[in-house]
Amino acid sequence: MATYSFQDKPPFSSRTQQQAIDDEIHALEYDKNSEKLQPTANDVRDMGLFGIQPTFTRRFKFVAMVGFASTVVMCWQNTLATFSFALNNGGTGGYFFTYIYGIFAFGFTYLSLAELSSSYPTAGGQYQWVAQCAPHKLRIPISYFVGWLCSLAWLGYLAGCGVIIGNLIHDCVLIYHPDSVAANTQWFPTIFAIAALLLGGLFNSLLSQHFPALEGIMVVIHVASWVAFVVVLWVTSPIGDAKDVLLTFNNGGGWVNPAGATLIGVLTACSGLLGYDSAVHMTENTRDASYTIPWSLMISYFVNAAMGLVAGVTVIFCAGDLDEVLANGTQAPFVTIFYNSTQSKAGTVVMLVPIMMCFMSSQISETATACRQIFAFARDNGLPFSDKLKRVPDAEVPQTALWAVVAATLAITCVNFGSAVGFNAIISLVSVSLTCSYVMTISCVLWHRFRGGGLPRERFSLGKAGVFINIAALCTMSPIMVLAP
Repeated sequence: MATYSFQDKPPFSSRTQQQAIDDEIHALEYDKNSEKLQPTANDVRDMGLFGIQPTFTRRFKFVAMVGFASTVVMCWQNTLATFSFALNNGGTGGYFFTYIYGIFAFGFTYLSLAELSSSYPTAGGQYQWVAQCAPHKLRIPISYFVGWLCSLAWLGYLAGCGVIIGNLIHDCVLIYHPDSVAANTQWFPTIFAIAALLLGGLFNSLLSQHFPALEGIMVVIHVASWVAFVVVLWVTSPIGDAKDVLLTFNNGGGWVNPAGATLIGVLTACSGLLGYDSAVHMTENTRDASYTIPWSLMISYFVNAAMGLVAGVTVIFCAGDLDEVLANGTQAPFVTIFYNSTQSKAGTVVMLVPIMMCFMSSQISETATACRQIFAFARDNGLPFSDKLKRVPDAEVPQTALWAVVAATLAITCVNFGSAVGFNAIISLVSVSLTCSYVMTISCVLWHRFRGGGLPRERFSLGKAGVFINIAALCTMSPIMVLAP
């Protein structure tokens, strides 16, 4: 492969216009002569900022990465799968207004992270950005702390996705056999969660070269199932009165008042908005990452946030009697809502199949995200047994990190055999850890800006609005971080 050297090149901030033009010409020539799955000149140059040599095959291009970012979170499906907590804590009105709040809070946050992913494109994400922007004396401890937060968060995220798949299979059984003893045991969804986890590991280990194709297929299913779900509910359901739906607040959790309950439910209402930074951890598998990652992150976020809003509004207007929905016994209340609207067992199961397929795709994508986060952190010696976890036997997947992730997630999932409460307490650390990492990262960037420090050349730049967007992100995300525990 052609080499691209950055020796004796001045920093971007001090280069003349002619030097910048010459560098771009050099880069274009490099890209023309390189193979299509190899890093571009921009990739090599950007990783050179960290002293890292490109390791992985770059299979993801722009469209595939938009698909990856969309399907790893599964916004509208994820929001509905965790719908019951938001209905108990805030009701339909609380759900609607907290989701709107979440769109803005996470929008400001992801804009801030997208700019950083363009300036510092590396699979480490937040912890490496903190290392570049935090106060000098605190860079190592803060970076280490954020690295652990992100690593643990993605393990919990992965475990939670598997149990959602198990819960949806449980709901399919209850539709036909509401008195099933087996389906109503704690081990039933856990077994399917473990099966999904192992399948995700095997796909990443053996079939990772087909990842972009999988994402393309799943994006089609993701959008088509959303259209079908929304249209069927609006056509077959009695529509609630707007005043009753949007101004009904519930305090089923026994908090001081409905306002307090609504605040507690904010993160569950926004669960489908959490985790779009997963695209960042695929940076080193993405061609022309400093452009592809930030733009795919933002496009996928805003499109899917809008889809989640439409799906959420559809469900709260078509829900009917909420007490009946919550008392029905299904793990995901939207299953009961869909069945009540259609009065068709077969139709409800058919609707659930593509949703479960989407969650299985999410399981595979989250496994990829988690193992690359672990690999990057181990490469910087941030984890025990880092010398083993950072091994990459081929140019596709960090296999040791992959199976370490599967083993750790398996241990977390097995907690669900004994206690659903204990399991939910563990995976709730996902929201705490990720929101905390967002706030700490953006805080360090703001400190860096106020000290007069600039970011390296950005291909996704917030310009002069960057400071204001960073401040807005902190102001809107900090309450979520405080409420999450």
